[in-house]
Amino acid sequence: MKTYMVSLALVLAICAGEAAETAYTKRADNYVREGPGSYFALIAVVPQHSVVTIQEHKASWLKVRLSDVKSGWMSANCLTEGKPAAARLVALENVWSSPKASRAGVTAAIRGFAEKRDKTPPGSVETVLKNSIKTFDAEQFAGFREPLLAPRPGLAEIVSLEDLDLPPLEFDAGIGEQQIGLGVAARLGAKGFVTNRNLVQYTNMIAVALGEESPVYDWDFSYFILDEPTVNGFALPGGYVFVTKGALAMCADESEFAAIIAHEMAHVFRRHGMQEIAKRKVHIKADEAFMELEEETGEKSAEEAEMDELVSKTYEQIVAPRLFAYELEADKIAAVMLARAGYDPHGLVRIAEKVARVPREKPGFFDPGYMSPDHLSERAIAIQKFVEAHFAEAKGGARMQERFAKATAGIR
Repeated sequence: MKTYMVSLALVLAICAGEAAETAYTKRADNYVREGPGSYFALIAVVPQHSVVTIQEHKASWLKVRLSDVKSGWMSANCLTEGKPAAARLVALENVWSSPKASRAGVTAAIRGFAEKRDKTPPGSVETVLKNSIKTFDAEQFAGFREPLLAPRPGLAEIVSLEDLDLPPLEFDAGIGEQQIGLGVAARLGAKGFVTNRNLVQYTNMIAVALGEESPVYDWDFSYFILDEPTVNGFALPGGYVFVTKGALAMCADESEFAAIIAHEMAHVFRRHGMQEIAKRKVHIKADEAFMELEEETGEKSAEEAEMDELVSKTYEQIVAPRLFAYELEADKIAAVMLARAGYDPHGLVRIAEKVARVPREKPGFFDPGYMSPDHLSERAIAIQKFVEAHFAEAKGGARMQERFAKATAGIR
């Protein structure tokens, strides 16, 4: 994807010599983390058009100095070399001490909005946030990823996401979009989560390993196992993703489970199913979100009413069958992400064929399939053709049956 290539070009330019020691933030909210990875703790949020000094680089992550005593890691996706022409540069020393510049501050804004929604079950917002916290560290993740590194080089060289020639799209979920996602997540979570800590972290480590091979390597996705026997997955605004217990039970190995995760991740960063948000821009800004926390409970403002409507409409779209074209696009992206991470891309073919065979009985609250039975079969055939066309000669992609069996023991 073009935006991903630009980010990589920026890293190379910064690393090329001393002439590119500074860069400028380009997103409305630019996240700074303790280390070079999306799973590291968030330590600051800096505004657009801030100037940062580059201290170190690691892949697509840059260590930046924010003040004389503070520094952290920011992704190349947040930065640009070109100095903003008309915008006023922000003094970071004044931003660092702000209560907004922390994970607690950002979380408070998201929680404050979601907890006020009419259809949000009591306590569900806190449950979502609690189960979205990553508890693994860099060493644990490195150990998790090690078995995937041996097959990765050969698989990663076959096809990239840029080769899919998708329309350019830059993913940047602001506070407003995250608030909507959490509001929907709280409603979906009313069915209950599988809260087994080891399984939750195992699922999120798979997601990070996949995400690092995508344009959204820096986004902190949160994956949940929904305690629901039917087979489904839900991709929400802001990167909250649900996979049902029934879908997990259908998987025979980690590559198949990773295929489901990659598929849902593709829906998020390609913004499938988010047409309502795309058509009607979320107007609530970060400053307004924090101001809202200080307001007394009372009659809803016009803006709050609009956000309520967006939550409801987004929820309805999330649980509805998706468009067939979106499913095919997400499958192609998932196959490429699997291969580039070192997984067997045929895992996607196997799980698609299983899903196509799921009985179409009346499901109750959830739709057990993403689309009609005929479309499920067409999807399985289409992804089989795609994988065979690109990866027929590929050997040695990781399936990780034993690790999957151990991680899901007693759950499936």
